[in-house]
Amino acid sequence: MKFSEISRPETIRSICREKVPGWHVMSEEQIAIDQICEGLSNQLFKVYVDTDSVQNQCVLFRIYGKDVATLYDQDLEISIFQTLSKYQIAPKMYANGEGWRIEEWHHAVPLKTRYMRNPSILTQVASQLGRFHKLSTRADFPRHILELKPASIRRMNTWADGCKEAADKLRKASDVESNRQLTALGVDELIEEREWLKTFILADDPGICGSGLDIVFAHNDVQENNILQTHYGLRFIDFEYSSMDYQAYDVANFFCECMYDYTFGQYPFYITSLSDFPSEWDQRLFCAIYLSEYLESVVKMDDPAVSRLVDRVQRFTLVSHYLWAIWSVIRAPQACTFNDFDFLHYAKARWDGYKRHKTLLLEKKGKTSEITGGGLVSRPSSVMRSGGGVSTNVTIAALVGVVALLALRR
Repeated sequence: MKFSEISRPETIRSICREKVPGWHVMSEEQIAIDQICEGLSNQLFKVYVDTDSVQNQCVLFRIYGKDVATLYDQDLEISIFQTLSKYQIAPKMYANGEGWRIEEWHHAVPLKTRYMRNPSILTQVASQLGRFHKLSTRADFPRHILELKPASIRRMNTWADGCKEAADKLRKASDVESNRQLTALGVDELIEEREWLKTFILADDPGICGSGLDIVFAHNDVQENNILQTHYGLRFIDFEYSSMDYQAYDVANFFCECMYDYTFGQYPFYITSLSDFPSEWDQRLFCAIYLSEYLESVVKMDDPAVSRLVDRVQRFTLVSHYLWAIWSVIRAPQACTFNDFDFLHYAKARWDGYKRHKTLLLEKKGKTSEITGGGLVSRPSSVMRSGGGVSTNVTIAALVGVVALLALRR
């Protein structure tokens, strides 16, 4: 199955020769193309010329593929990319068209999964994410993006529907192996789980800024191939899934991605290492650094604010597993970007991860309920999120209740 009609080298050369500033004087024979074997959503090509006579000697050519609309709104993605490019976060965009885009090339090295838990990397990602999540507070942040509903909730609905359609399509294709994998996965159970999950992740909201449920502008796909190591530090790239979302999702997704290496060169073209999920110490370090940047205040690892965020992030770990599981089913009948990545195999791995983590969370929640007398204290209605902090209109009785609850937890 062809990924896109644009994927032919002669088509890419022709577009780049016409659209990249200064390249119109080049012959197409002078334009070289290397496919980048990274990324599971788009096809990526390094396109370059071996001459000093032009300013831009190298660009990134991105192809979306024919089925991108099932995963995200391409017009919105372009708008977000242009906004981030204006903020000098995303690369420059030289040109774009139906199903393709030409971007500035970054001379950098993608971060390897095995380095993601290194405290040096962990703290950089945490502070970068804290800054990224404050972008939507800028006065010039586009209103049409700011008003979007949280992406994780929207995608639980739209992607789950797409998952069902993709599974039906695969079954009709009568491929024995795909049908075996779909049966093992249990697509109906997977889709039904979304209603319980939407309730669970938002329950017991303390209503405190920075506790994980702030709706921020989120990257939504912070993983090894989307973090570049440059001479001036780490840089996020690839913003096709970026949108407004709960802050806990980005953190939880990064923690989950520490377990998956997508650069493995043999079937199923990824490896899972469950032991690489960040330890409690790693999680608290990350959240302390993140909150110190996000709240613009010193937050130590033993601060109650860190405990609140870690607890919410652990719930959103389920969302990361769930969304990438249904995403993988959607991608299964579509064309691969560069190798024979087994999307149904990966869907099963993420669904297993979901069930494993759900079991641990519910066991922990059960023990907590026993300690606190069967339930969590509901938040007083006067405690609200507002911009950079929490409303001070809190009664003495409510404060005493919170202190008592924290004492029990400690």
